[in-house]
Amino acid sequence: YPVVDRMKVLRLIENLVVGAGAVGYLVESMHGAGPPTAQRIMIGRQAGLERKVKTVKQLLHIA
Repeated sequence: YPVVDRMKVLRLIENLVVGAGAVGYLVESMHGAGPPTAQRIMIGRQAGLERKVKTVKQLLHIA
């Protein structure tokens, strides 16, 4: 991907993690049971990552 597209994605991530779009806590910290690695694995399995990648590409006008 071109540098401009990668910069757009990084800015979106920055906004969601530490910017105005960020939440005050991590979803995984609210789970309350089991090791954090297991929580991340389950969240990853249920996240529908491919659909989210497609949505981000549409949102940022990336081909």
